[in-house]
Amino acid sequence: MKKLLVYLDEDRHEDLKMLAHRHNTSMADLIRYAVEEVFEDDLDSMRGQRRLEDHLADPSGSISLDDYLKERGIVLPDRNSKRGKARSAASARSR
Repeated sequence: MKKLLVYLDEDRHEDLKMLAHRHNTSMADLIRYAVEEVFEDDLDSMRGQRRLEDHLADPSGSISLDDYLKERGIVLPDRNSKRGKARSAASARSR
């Protein structure tokens, strides 16, 4: 974990301190929570991009979807089965 130093004016610091006390948490936890809430989508996107780059650099830690399903004993329905076609036909009639 890395450390970050943040400067706040005295009023903001006191307000944050009181808010932390009211919520029975630390000022640092309030700041971490706020950052996650406000920038959640951006942070998730950056994390995903970093993981994709890691995978592309070394794909040896990954398996294909087919291999994963096989390992877990999961069988997906065939998309070309009669049941799938019946649903498609029923959907087409209702439109």
